[in-house]
Amino acid sequence: MSEGLFWLVLTTLLFGGAFWLYRAFPFVWTLPILTVTAAVIVILSLSGTTHAVYMSGGQYLSRMLGPAITAFAIPLYQVRHHVRKFLPEIALGVGIGTIIALTSDLLLGLLLHLGRTTNLALLPKSVTLPVALAISERSGGTLALTATFVLVTGLVGSIVGPCLMTGLRIRHFVGRGVGLASIAHVMGATKSMSLDQREGAVGLLTMILTAILASVLAPWIIQIVY
Repeated sequence: MSEGLFWLVLTTLLFGGAFWLYRAFPFVWTLPILTVTAAVIVILSLSGTTHAVYMSGGQYLSRMLGPAITAFAIPLYQVRHHVRKFLPEIALGVGIGTIIALTSDLLLGLLLHLGRTTNLALLPKSVTLPVALAISERSGGTLALTATFVLVTGLVGSIVGPCLMTGLRIRHFVGRGVGLASIAHVMGATKSMSLDQREGAVGLLTMILTAILASVLAPWIIQIVY
């Protein structure tokens, strides 16, 4: 077995075990994306394996991100009548959420005196990973940092977001779905889907529209700031 294939099989097995663990003990800290990420980091560190060696097999998992996101169209289609009814509200929420997310990222980076490449890597942190990487690459950001920012944002948003909105008494499924997906992209939408199918459908649509809008707005905002 080649080294790349070994890491591919190991990661797949780890995810299968982590998924079983999460179904048996559905807590925030048993989320597969969290436990598998931690396990892979520990194994790579202990074995002295470089990122390049790991990605010789892991690249095939990365290439599946696009088709996996496209598959979300199925649950979205199943509750399309709920989404169609509140389409103007969803569009308004996506517009406001995307503008706030992009501009606040840049302003925060400027206030913290971050370097240009770091700040541009931070810019698309609330956008789903494949699109965030494309935005970062075209604007001159660091791809590894962008992937890290997107992962951390998704984790924190999906953990804190539902509690925060409950505390703020945001109960309507449109508000919760738009809010969570605007912050935490696909991880927020997945969390919404686990709570309520209608909220999850709104979250999936928000994630898609946010990615499209961010792709259009990001170059304009970067041009103005820099």
